[in-house]
Amino acid sequence: MELIALGYLGGVFWLLKGATPAQKRRIGGAFSLLIATFIIGSLWIRYQTGFFRLSRMEWYNADGSIPLGKWAIPWYIVFVLLLLLLILFRVIQKIKTMPANKRWLPFVLAVFFTIVYLAAAYFSLFFVFFLFFPFAP
Repeated sequence: MELIALGYLGGVFWLLKGATPAQKRRIGGAFSLLIATFIIGSLWIRYQTGFFRLSRMEWYNADGSIPLGKWAIPWYIVFVLLLLLLILFRVIQKIKTMPANKRWLPFVLAVFFTIVYLAAAYFSLFFVFFLFFPFAP
């Protein structure tokens, strides 16, 4: 989970490639702070629920994944929405540099991308829930 968060941060910095230095500092710093908070919180919850002293199955059978899921699910939603905002921010920056008569196509593609992105995020939320919360006895 922590490696995925660091990969997410790498994707954010890749999206910031070509942004102004002030945008890189503000946006990159905000995302870095959020990722650091998430990683520290998830490691703390794992420590409190016995993840590091129990075997993986013992931890899972003791419902240790439920508090971790209660921490990770809201962060997943926040990170999905913030990534969408960053992508749209970069697209809008590119659209602003285009001639006025050619702006409609990227705008339509951005709207379509947003709909597909939100549908995929909603669908993948089921898998994130499945990782943390046991549905079957």
